[in-house]
Amino acid sequence: MSVRGALGTMPAEDVLEWVARRRISTPITFERRGTQRSLVVDAGAIVWASSNRRDEQLGVILVRSGLVAERALADALEARAETGVPLGKVLLMSGQITETALTEILATKIRETVTDVVTWTEGQFDVVPRSQPPATGVNAQLPIEICLTVARRRAARMTAIMDVLGSDDATFQVPPDALPPAPEAGQVIDVPKIWGIAGDRRTAADIAAAFSGERFVTYDALARMVDAGRLTVERRHRERTNSAVELAAGARVRLRQGDRAGALAMATQALHQDPSDAEVRKTFTQIERARVAEVAKQLLSRHHVPKRIRTPAPEHGLNAIELELANRVDGRWDLLSLVRSAGVREAEALLAFAHLAEVGVVELG
Repeated sequence: MSVRGALGTMPAEDVLEWVARRRISTPITFERRGTQRSLVVDAGAIVWASSNRRDEQLGVILVRSGLVAERALADALEARAETGVPLGKVLLMSGQITETALTEILATKIRETVTDVVTWTEGQFDVVPRSQPPATGVNAQLPIEICLTVARRRAARMTAIMDVLGSDDATFQVPPDALPPAPEAGQVIDVPKIWGIAGDRRTAADIAAAFSGERFVTYDALARMVDAGRLTVERRHRERTNSAVELAAGARVRLRQGDRAGALAMATQALHQDPSDAEVRKTFTQIERARVAEVAKQLLSRHHVPKRIRTPAPEHGLNAIELELANRVDGRWDLLSLVRSAGVREAEALLAFAHLAEVGVVELG
């Protein structure tokens, strides 16, 4: 039985506990604001974790951490493409990494994934049980309850950390008078090295990859250095995080709720605020495609010959494209011909006609 739902209704912690109690084998996918994190569970133990973020992929972490040379990774990826053998197995067979080191990296990825999703208060989850998990070559075996114990212990601090950093894509500046932190006895991670990498304008996620994917301790060190004035989060990044990305996330929620028109309005606003953001552009394209399909089904299902019934006025809130199309409506050209002969994309023309009909400027016969 597949289970899908909103994290606001059933938190990730409850999802994982439900899977653990039933000792089922299943992939679990969590998605929020364009970030997707997946876990593979085998009879109550998590054996694999993955992400759609490039800086959290296994190969990137191995190279950034200095465990595998970039050339060796490229060769391994080529061998995987040719043979279908999983990447981890290829690296082991070629002697590029030991099984112990690889398993430790995989275990870290699992713990960090669970720690992150447990703090999510919005987003979606998807559980599709099946008898056997996919073959991954080399697996870690971490009981769900142990991962949740670690996540619960970290959750409050992780939330505070993200309040400081903003997101995984946060970049940093070193204030002119800032001094590097001194090494401390018993540190589990090289904090002075983190400070030096942060000064090179690397993202938080990229810095974590350089430390074997240890996301929590790396982010904790970064947040403490920001609080101490040794680093500052770049202002441009924080503004983007708090506006365009959040608007895009809200647009995706509306799309899932079936409000395609409202979703497109939010996605358009997000795109205007930050057209350079890849996540925002992807969200806009996805939602525009869905809304256009909806409008096309409504408007092109039968032969329409639009008629202009009102003169466009400022109170109608029309843009330049809508004004031009309204002026071309003469009661003779059918809708499809008007759309195809417009000087804009057919998608834009269809959406424009939908708005013209909505505000009562044209009537679709």
